[in-house]
Amino acid sequence: MSEMIKRSTKNAGNAGEYYVAYMLSRLGISAALTTSGSSAVDIIATIDGSKSISIQVKGSWARSAPRQWMVGKHIPAVSPDFFYVFCNMSEDINNNNVPEIFIAPSLTVANNSTWHHSAPLFKIAKGEDEQYLDRWDLIQSALVHHPV
Repeated sequence: MSEMIKRSTKNAGNAGEYYVAYMLSRLGISAALTTSGSSAVDIIATIDGSKSISIQVKGSWARSAPRQWMVGKHIPAVSPDFFYVFCNMSEDINNNNVPEIFIAPSLTVANNSTWHHSAPLFKIAKGEDEQYLDRWDLIQSALVHHPV
């Protein structure tokens, strides 16, 4: 493909959701994508069916700094069982680099989002990558069933 085809933000969202579902599956986590158009939750994840979590995926073609994503039109919902996964992919179809994945609990996103053009914006500043980059352990920990 010699000419770059411009991909839409919808394409980025779809690609991000499928990539995150793929990664969850590799970790032994069952991932069910919700119906297209569902605004609050993109993926329901579980390990053994005894507990599930909800995941909102924000896909982007950008790999630029600062890393930032619009996280809806209202203050993000907060739950210990709700996570955001920010997926930065290369728009170059020949780029063989894996997407950058940043994972944050919904409480972190809600507490650290700022308002930008009447929508909440979540940013990861330089030096904060370690808190979010490839933090699949946050999702795995949330899915561990603790008997009462």
